[in-house]
Amino acid sequence: MKRSWTVTLFTVLVGGSFGVPSAQAGDTAVPISERFANVAQEFDDTATDETPDFRRHVLPLLGRLGCNGRACHGSFQGQGGFRLSLFGYDFKNDHEALSGGDSPRVNRDKPAESLILRKPTLMEDHEGGKRYARHGWEYRVLHRWIAAGAKPWTEDEIKFERLEITLRELVFRKAGETAQLKVIAHWSDGTSEDVTPIARFRTNDEAIAKIDESGKVTALGVGDTHVVAFYDNGVAPVPVLLPVSDQTGDKYPLVATPTKIDELVIAKLRKLAIVPSEATTDAEFLRRVSLDITGTLPPPAEIAAFAVDPSPDKRARKIDELLERPAYAAWWATRLSDLTGNNPATMRTLYMPAAEEWYRWIYQRLRENKPYDEIVEGLVLSVSRKPGQSYEEYCRELSTYYGENKTAEFTDRETMPHYWARLNFRNVDDRVTGFSYSFMGIQIQCAQCHKHPFDQWTKDDFDQFKPFFARVRYGVAPGTKEQSDQMLVDLGLEPDPKKRKKNNGQFQRELRTMAAEGKAVPHQEVFLVRGNPAAGRKAAKNPKARRARAALPTARYARLLGGETIDLTQFDDERKALMDWLRNDPKRYFARAIVNRVWANYFNVGIVQPTDDMNLANPPRNAELLDYLANGFIEHGYDLKWLHRQICNSQTYQRSWKPNETNKLDNRNFSRAVPRRLPAEVAYDAVVTATAGDEELEKLAEDAQNRAIGLGNLAGLNRGAGAGRANYALAVFGRPARAINCDCERSAEPSLLQTIYLQNDQETLNFIERRNGWVKQTERALEGRPKRRVKATPVALAEGDSEKQADDDAGRAAKRAGAVREAYLRTLSREPTAEETTRAVHHIEEAASLGAGLRDVMWALINTKEFIVNH
Repeated sequence: MKRSWTVTLFTVLVGGSFGVPSAQAGDTAVPISERFANVAQEFDDTATDETPDFRRHVLPLLGRLGCNGRACHGSFQGQGGFRLSLFGYDFKNDHEALSGGDSPRVNRDKPAESLILRKPTLMEDHEGGKRYARHGWEYRVLHRWIAAGAKPWTEDEIKFERLEITLRELVFRKAGETAQLKVIAHWSDGTSEDVTPIARFRTNDEAIAKIDESGKVTALGVGDTHVVAFYDNGVAPVPVLLPVSDQTGDKYPLVATPTKIDELVIAKLRKLAIVPSEATTDAEFLRRVSLDITGTLPPPAEIAAFAVDPSPDKRARKIDELLERPAYAAWWATRLSDLTGNNPATMRTLYMPAAEEWYRWIYQRLRENKPYDEIVEGLVLSVSRKPGQSYEEYCRELSTYYGENKTAEFTDRETMPHYWARLNFRNVDDRVTGFSYSFMGIQIQCAQCHKHPFDQWTKDDFDQFKPFFARVRYGVAPGTKEQSDQMLVDLGLEPDPKKRKKNNGQFQRELRTMAAEGKAVPHQEVFLVRGNPAAGRKAAKNPKARRARAALPTARYARLLGGETIDLTQFDDERKALMDWLRNDPKRYFARAIVNRVWANYFNVGIVQPTDDMNLANPPRNAELLDYLANGFIEHGYDLKWLHRQICNSQTYQRSWKPNETNKLDNRNFSRAVPRRLPAEVAYDAVVTATAGDEELEKLAEDAQNRAIGLGNLAGLNRGAGAGRANYALAVFGRPARAINCDCERSAEPSLLQTIYLQNDQETLNFIERRNGWVKQTERALEGRPKRRVKATPVALAEGDSEKQADDDAGRAAKRAGAVREAYLRTLSREPTAEETTRAVHHIEEAASLGAGLRDVMWALINTKEFIVNH
């Protein structure tokens, strides 16, 4: 097949890197549309002796025609009594739907009478309209398959291996230009076929490029996106770019790339003819990096010291310094708690501080800079009892964690079992979706029912992944009931619920009181059931015993997502196979997911966006950049601080938010900083710290765990718990509820309620005017109160008195200017301009009182966009 003139033009344009032909191009079968082409008026079944394959040709063709789409026979209820699997993943059931039942869609005896030929060609009424021409190549393919016996696909046949598009990248010169994709399917027997006519296509941004059903791409607007081809279980994306300016090739300016990150980002920007913004100022850098790393505004003294520091490495040293502060561990423990689902509302453990223990467990490991894979391992492989520990020893150990005389810390435990104890994590399906979301950045819930529309995962993949999670339980472990009852008796409590005089709520409160006193009380636990995967289920006379036995896992084998099948009988804990796979998976989902999320914290968007949707049809904006960071993260032992340093020390991160003509519309290729509203916890803490007195500010810096960026965000997550106004404020600013598996739970969208909170809410006004706050502190420090202005002085002042009055006025003005300066440093992290100082001092002098003037200035600064936005 000859190339179009557009493809040849593009190849010249990008120096030959436009498309790379398949290594097996010479052996690739031509498209089935050519092999079954028919120019005759009447159907001739002898034109070819090839029999189309059900999986290779028939199902993809039905998908390409839209027959198994959501709006047609792929819907859950089907259409017209005929239902196909959505996107054609279920080969067995689809074949039965076509050939079985009272009204089969295929007629082996009279192929031409088959409904899948007559209805789509409108030889019979069809609600879906005309899908292809009578006796066209599509008709011939289906007719030939039916005439040859309408054979199904069997498991022992060759397997689909991968999908390839022969063009690696499309770089257009102007809108309206086109290029034709060629899609090649590769099979396990070494054969390959051009499947372009039976593949499905989509574009990820219809404003930049469109693609028709034949695979022809048309440039529409400047920027970049991907077009994606789908066939069988394969998904293949291709980048599409149209430069935004004429600064291409030699016209592109020389831009420094001191780090590998900068090199990879500029390589992409050069293709798009986007020139990055200049470096940001020291003041903006310090505010930005402090908020991003520690969730905390820099204090005035630190801003002043950083401004006058002449050292060329002061930014790198500041990054290292911030990573050692308690606020770094506090803020990122909150982010990891978001990610792993730490929600007190979903935990009903006896010891109510479970969510706090979860947070502190992560916090301590971040303070110690434990590798990320070790932190995750402590969650994934967690059980309540240590190896060899008895139930009584376990309960006594827990008693050492609580009360005034506690002798141990929960955070010292190697594992954190609360991860498995959540009410919304007891169902195996929930565990699969939660695990995939948290540690792989994958939304796999679609595959619970049907093939994922934009990824490779099928219902079979989902079902075969489930056994890895089936044996984990939370409750009363087998063999511990008698010991638990005896412990209650020893405590003077009735073990039989039917005989208790107190209701269950009172009983639980009494147990918690005893636990808080350091007494050993019985606890439920996370444990693994000991089912026999190789044996079948045995009957039981007792219904309760029968239900319990039926709940035991019976699968002997499980399959890793996109990986090998595991014999579960070879593991005492099959979750170890999961953890090994996360570390060694060649697709690096584990490393890529956390790298992408950390990157998004600094740039507002991820390299893959949405950050929790790392499916094949949603490829990275800069694949080389994500690969570099993921590989480096693994090579450096999953060191999170290494990752933070790499990002923050790059010129890419340290660029100004101020755009130029080429990047003013760019918000996803990292050519400039994107101003973004502060996260909920950070915004709340910013109001608190900006208005705090010096002594309180120092305490807040030392005790970051108990601020909103730390434990302060937990109380409001517990439904029914009174968290006061802080809970309201955090909710208004978009704190995630941690109720679903979605990064979208955390909102950064502005709202009227946020404005009302900052302007009129009593809590904000109380922060500004609190007794030990900055306003009162500054008012006390300044000399006296401003005198009321009068229009005329009835008695002229003596010359000496006049000079003294002028000196006093100048002194007061200077002190008020100093107060204005500190207000700006506390809120906006910069010096005020001369005009801003003059206006603020003038307002203070005109106010009813010095305190009122200072209050107004602080209120006005907190209500600026510059305060609530990280830029």
